Amino acid sequence: MIEIFHVRHSKSRILTPQTVLEVGDSILIAGEEEQIPFVQSNQKLRLHILFISPVGTIIDSDQLRLDETGLRHIYRFPITPDLFSGTYILQLDGDFKRIAKVNIKTKKQLMHRWIFTYGVKIINPNNNPINDFTIDIMIPPNISPIQQVTKIECNFRPSKLIADKEGNRWMRFYFAQLDPNEKITIAYRALIITRLVSYDVTRIKSEEKDIENLYPETFQKYTQDEPFIDSSNRKIIRIAQKVSSFSALSKVLSFLKFLRENIQFLPQSGDFGALYALENRYGDCTEFASLFVSLCRAANVPARLTTSTIQSENGEWQHHSQAEFFANGIWIPIDPTLQEDTRYLLRNPGCIILQRGNTMGDSPIRQIRYFYDDIQNNKITLHTFIDIQSDKGRIMKKMKEIPTEFELGTKGTLFEDISWKHSIPSLDLEQQVHNIDIRVTAPETAPVHKPFNIPVHMYNRGDEDVTGTLRISFVRGGIYTSHLYPLLLERNSHDPIMIEIPATNFLGKTLVEFIFQDENGGKLGYEQRKIHFQ
Repeated sequence: MIEIFHVRHSKSRILTPQTVLEVGDSILIAGEEEQIPFVQSNQKLRLHILFISPVGTIIDSDQLRLDETGLRHIYRFPITPDLFSGTYILQLDGDFKRIAKVNIKTKKQLMHRWIFTYGVKIINPNNNPINDFTIDIMIPPNISPIQQVTKIECNFRPSKLIADKEGNRWMRFYFAQLDPNEKITIAYRALIITRLVSYDVTRIKSEEKDIENLYPETFQKYTQDEPFIDSSNRKIIRIAQKVSSFSALSKVLSFLKFLRENIQFLPQSGDFGALYALENRYGDCTEFASLFVSLCRAANVPARLTTSTIQSENGEWQHHSQAEFFANGIWIPIDPTLQEDTRYLLRNPGCIILQRGNTMGDSPIRQIRYFYDDIQNNKITLHTFIDIQSDKGRIMKKMKEIPTEFELGTKGTLFEDISWKHSIPSLDLEQQVHNIDIRVTAPETAPVHKPFNIPVHMYNRGDEDVTGTLRISFVRGGIYTSHLYPLLLERNSHDPIMIEIPATNFLGKTLVEFIFQDENGGKLGYEQRKIHFQ
């Protein structure tokens, strides 16, 4: 008889679906010796143990030949601070089949909801007016489903929305005249959901050649040099050539390992880039990210920088440089500085990506961009402010239901007396027009742990060919596990395709989303089905 126990302070009790494990606890698989049949020498029973995260990744496994063990304690797994909160699956295969749900609670969350408030104070310090003042103010990008901006409210109505090819967005505000010594504060607040998402990275290997043909412009642009990104440097090329035969994912993981083993984290007074980090063997997050992107590009893996703000362990928010690499038709976020655990998606959900692309040098990617009539050589003074609060799931629809701690958090700051007059739901990319129709014939039930095929019909109603990625996501409790299929849909076409759904670890009813998206995460087509896995 084999049992699963929850151990806390050296005391054990049978694990139940209601049990919540915390840091310091452990899971124990055990059995009384007189009840264990595998102590008999004529038997060779096996026990295969899998411990599966809430996003479907295997974070620990063990395989035992039970007749050689004869132990009371067969397997022990400690609950550590690096685990995310959520429902894990403990699966026993072999001669003792069993599946148990394990609820774990730590300080790390798989999904966050943030109230993001951003403001700019504009001061005209001159004794004469300034005419035709235009300012663009950054909005965090939508990167479905990793980061979603669900609603925005502002104290001024923007004149238009500006966007670039990398998915960056700005609200543009226009003032015909700023009077002498006039002060104007423009501020907005947004509800932002950030998630940790798991991808079926094993499929990246087989799709690399197709991706390069489907996205030639992306491969051309993001495998070249840029300011502080020295992908053509001989030293960087020499390192990249060592993994030239690897898959895209293997190259990425190799470069992360190289950074961990060869570059020391040391705060810098400015941005110095990839070659500086390689020659000095130290740098901060900017140098880590720049060197990572340079290595990827030298190895023909498209990559780019991202600018983020990240929450530290003490709850403070700090500027942070990260990166993205391109695989299976989408940009996958990664943190070259902090990433150590490859069991998850390589990106901390406790961060907000502000902008994508290189913000160093003469790049037009800036949080604030402004223009005005400068005939008299007038100067403008600008001050920016950011406040980020966790809404802890209490704000779902109406932003005026801000909890008390947000009001206390903004008291005495730039945002204290702001009147949020204008709601701007049209900025949500989730509302964009879908040009691709998706029709799915999915079964009501499907076997757990076994792959199966389903027909997916893709209709391109437009007059242009569309390149994108079909993302099939299993959604449980707002957590996504995704599989990616890059496709080219010809204009006015109907392409029925058979999609293999890989083996999943989900039990019970699960929402399955079928999303056709562009490379920056914008939705072009959507369908969903509920499947009962049993």
